Amino acid sequence: MAVSRMDNVTFVVPRERVEDNNLKIIEAASFEPHYVEEILDNEITSSLSKVQSENPYRQVYTEMMNFLKMSEYKPPFDEKEINLYEPIDIDSIEKKFKLMNEGIRNFFNRKNELTKQLKDYENVLFHVNILANLKIDLGDLSQINRIKLIFGRVPIRNYDNLIESSLKDPILILEVNRDRDNSWLFVFTSPDFEEAARKILQSAYFEEDTLPVDYTGTPKEVKSRIESLIEITKISINENDFAIKKVLYSNKEFIEKYYPIILGHKRVYDLHSFSSSTGSLYLLNGWMPSKEAKKFFEETEEDVLMINESAEKISKQKKIEVPVKVENRGGWLKGFEFVTKMFGIPSYGEIDPTPFVAAFFTFMFGFMLGDVGHGAILFLFGYFMYKKGSKQFGTVMMSAASASIFFGFMYGSVFGFEWLPAIWLRPIIQINQLMIVGIYYGIGMISFGMILNIINGFRQRNWEKAFFSPEGIAGLVFYWPAVIAVSFYLFEGKVPYMNLIIVLIIVSLIVMLLKKPLGQIVSGEKINLGEGFWVETGFGMFDTLISFLSNAISYVRLAAFALTHEALFEAFWIMTLMVLPARGGDVWAILIFLMGQLILVGLEGLVVFIQSLRLTYYEFFTKFFEAGGREFHPFTFSEEKRV
Repeated sequence: MAVSRMDNVTFVVPRERVEDNNLKIIEAASFEPHYVEEILDNEITSSLSKVQSENPYRQVYTEMMNFLKMSEYKPPFDEKEINLYEPIDIDSIEKKFKLMNEGIRNFFNRKNELTKQLKDYENVLFHVNILANLKIDLGDLSQINRIKLIFGRVPIRNYDNLIESSLKDPILILEVNRDRDNSWLFVFTSPDFEEAARKILQSAYFEEDTLPVDYTGTPKEVKSRIESLIEITKISINENDFAIKKVLYSNKEFIEKYYPIILGHKRVYDLHSFSSSTGSLYLLNGWMPSKEAKKFFEETEEDVLMINESAEKISKQKKIEVPVKVENRGGWLKGFEFVTKMFGIPSYGEIDPTPFVAAFFTFMFGFMLGDVGHGAILFLFGYFMYKKGSKQFGTVMMSAASASIFFGFMYGSVFGFEWLPAIWLRPIIQINQLMIVGIYYGIGMISFGMILNIINGFRQRNWEKAFFSPEGIAGLVFYWPAVIAVSFYLFEGKVPYMNLIIVLIIVSLIVMLLKKPLGQIVSGEKINLGEGFWVETGFGMFDTLISFLSNAISYVRLAAFALTHEALFEAFWIMTLMVLPARGGDVWAILIFLMGQLILVGLEGLVVFIQSLRLTYYEFFTKFFEAGGREFHPFTFSEEKRV
């Protein structure tokens, strides 16, 4: 539920223990290497030499991976099968993979050529199907010289406008086919008018396409030949694929035996490249979560020295950015990590906002789209996405949908119908109450963001941020009295303790105006305002005052979208009832009703999702979240995660 504490770790390892220690580090998957020269003092690093040796397993690894790529095979991998002390003949293994690659390379290249050819054939087939009703030889179209022929498609809705706009110009437009969305056209014009013709076509969103003029015969004749070629090409692709699989399966035992060994050796040497040497000892430095470092220390061999320093100390002394590992327990919170990461990674020492995002985002989504039936559909959609592999997005959707179901009961809404007694209120009736709740929820969320900023300031020992900034204590001293004053004036018609409130507001404004020099004084620094301080500060204060007001008003959208949901349903329901008396009205009523439900669930669900993100990012995060961190990437057996 927070950013993990990190340690900077330096391993001092005898030469004979390097491979074994590196393998343990990789298996732990909790170490991000960092060059030790950037950590140690210059007088120490001057006596160190950088490891420059070439990885002896790089070439055999490359040959192995080339074969696996061509054969589309991913061998099973078990870290326990890696034995660095098992003697292996690298040259013979490399030769074996080279022979295997030579055995399938021609089949692989031929398969790729055929696959590309198949796509070309399918593209031609698509076009001849469009031209199927024409009784012309396609080869003759390439012989047209004096007239410019342009082939392509235009959206059906723009077809009539295109015809009308081209009546006075030397353009002949022939529609050759129509599909669900587009009208396919032959456009004839003179070469001199081609440029102007293209502008006319472009205004109708015309998309030019290529005619299959390399083939002779009518479209039906070409179609027949192409269909035969497609079948022959597919057979050839399967034959080449079978030849590749034959080589694969005849060497499968060899591949599965040496894949983990070669990969293990390769990655051990990759990690070794970050080391520096004193001659007999090797130093490897990097970052580890404190919990993992403590556990690793307990398991470290006696002849390996492991030196731990806190990330805070190293970062302060060397001004080095500390990687950030976010830890959220439970699938629910982990699902919302992607929402946070879309905005940015927390800086080291900064509060991870993911738990608050999970709560606030879920609440706001349900508040804006409160409906039992629509929430159930969205829940099923989220569950489907979860099962299809989008676990984080699926978790977020299921959470948001659950809130939608909850608020559906609170509003008494099921698929837009008020079939249930409202536990709380009816949005379409109690509009004022809904708007008040939305605004005060926003005030609370903004205030909470400011409190988090104060906590971040204290944790980072940034006194200007904690005490004097508009998002710090001074900001709260201004914001809360202002909110109290406005609230009492609107609801009671008078403001108690008015003099005290005015004093607090004026003092807090002065403090925020002077936040920079006050921060320098508290930090024990020399006051340095710099050029343009008063102008910059004045505009900053004006922006702050406007943002306090606009941020709170932004939360009116919570009520607005709750009302929109009700209003849209009412509109579609009225349209449904209007068509019932007409001939075939039952069918049209069902179609309109289903279309309305689709819009309410799909389009409105998307809009509400985006609005929930917007309120989270721009009204909440901007109060405290710097998002300037770099994500922790541990060194693992996967090449993709190499730092």
